[in-house]
Amino acid sequence: MALVEISIIPVGTSTTSMGDYIADAVRVLEKAGVKYELSAMGTLFEGTPREVFSLARKVHEAAFRRGAQRVVTRIVIDDRRDKQVTMRSKVAAVKRRLKSGRS
Repeated sequence: MALVEISIIPVGTSTTSMGDYIADAVRVLEKAGVKYELSAMGTLFEGTPREVFSLARKVHEAAFRRGAQRVVTRIVIDDRRDKQVTMRSKVAAVKRRLKSGRS
């Protein structure tokens, strides 16, 4: 399972607001049926490496379909092959350490 953090910045638009562009990006993820989490600064989603690369391209293209003249997309991919991880399992591991006082 690959975990992805993606953030798009549409440039060359008529407004400084990005909410409509982000909503379009999230619709791409919803249509694909992948698990995702929206945050104030980006969106996390998970899937197979093949899925996440394809979806990252579709999210990027969504801003152009809305009319952006330029799009800057930042992508971070965590592709762990030694064991299965998910967004939920990574957060749970940190919370366990916080609770136990382990560092």
